[in-house]
Amino acid sequence: MTEKSGKSSQTRVIFLLSLLLLWYVICKLEIYPPYLLPSPSMVLNTLKRGFLDGAYFPALFQSSKRVLIGYFTAVIIGSLLGLAISRFKQLSNSIGESLTALQSIPSVAWVPLALLWFGISESAVLFIVILEAFIPCSLGVQNAVKNIPPKLILAGRSLGCESFDLYKRIIIPAILPQLISSLRLSWAFAWRALIAGELFINGSGLGQTLELGRSLSDMSEVIAMMLIIAVIGYVADNILFRKLEESVNHYS
Repeated sequence: MTEKSGKSSQTRVIFLLSLLLLWYVICKLEIYPPYLLPSPSMVLNTLKRGFLDGAYFPALFQSSKRVLIGYFTAVIIGSLLGLAISRFKQLSNSIGESLTALQSIPSVAWVPLALLWFGISESAVLFIVILEAFIPCSLGVQNAVKNIPPKLILAGRSLGCESFDLYKRIIIPAILPQLISSLRLSWAFAWRALIAGELFINGSGLGQTLELGRSLSDMSEVIAMMLIIAVIGYVADNILFRKLEESVNHYS
């Protein structure tokens, strides 16, 4: 497993270095002017200046606060709704079917509605994040409960587990591996929705800084923000959630 992981890491490093080299060559050949495609060194200088001046830290703090509030709210709502949908057939035939359709709507499509309902505010961003993140969590919990072997439920009931005790001792431990996968997917949706929402609000945030760079035609700032967004998303998904997923699968 360690050797396989090492090879995968090596492949990723080679791929990223190849992209960086391609970027450098395109800039060196001046295929595009610097104001359209800045060189890696220009973007690196922008990143250094942003962090050394402390300009990026308020944006990072605001975005982190928004996405964490929205994400954990979505997880609570999505988990409870998923359990309810799997428990009651009426909810499965109504809300459950609707969630599948709603999941196909991209987060940007919710922005006009959020702005009309909440204005240019924090609430609008949180609305978009929660709406995007709770759906995959809810559907994941619903499918996980449906995939529990019926014999396991019957065994639990024969041992006296009913109602809340059945969920605590049988259902929730059984769905835990798939639940972690759903939480990981919900995070990806929440992170993308956050950036989409922040593009349209005032104040600080990674998305707003990205939009400011675009409005000033500062492509170094735009690419710097894109790199920060990508790195945070990668760290959360491939380090935090993947490690958690592997730990749960190991002990399940």
